[in-house]
Amino acid sequence: MTPWMLLSAVFAAPPAVSVGQPALSFVLPAINEGVTEEIVSSTRLALSDFIGVTPQLPQSALIVYFFNRSDGGMSLLDLNRLQKRYNGKGVQVIAISTDTGSIRGLSTWLDEQDLTFPVLRDSHQIVASRYGVAQLPFALVIDGDGYIFAMGRPTGRDFNESIEAELRPLMK
Repeated sequence: MTPWMLLSAVFAAPPAVSVGQPALSFVLPAINEGVTEEIVSSTRLALSDFIGVTPQLPQSALIVYFFNRSDGGMSLLDLNRLQKRYNGKGVQVIAISTDTGSIRGLSTWLDEQDLTFPVLRDSHQIVASRYGVAQLPFALVIDGDGYIFAMGRPTGRDFNESIEAELRPLMK
């Protein structure tokens, strides 16, 4: 094996996750709530901020939604309605944008959506790749213990219904 082959093996992406496996940890910059280019590196959120938080704030489920403005961006408003419906009931939504380019335009667009959940940025698609996201939009439902309960591409007019169907068994 040549040194280059060894390096490519070391840096190769781990295999994609599947239902029943622990969710892979990540830390990404937040881009909504007025985040600007200058402070984006200091405003980061991690998976651990939402899973296994505290006994006082138990989570039944975390919905992680991968999108970009052209693929799945319109469903953010559906997710916002879902977040409002389950607010205080142990369900949290976070979205991960794979959009590249200037964060300022994306941040302005997100501010116009008036979302009630955090949106993170994965512009190099590192987290998306680790999760095996091949096509957008893509959603994960992670249970309160940090295991992947469901995953797939919720789309179409039954968007909320398909996600809610996955949430029902997790609701406490």
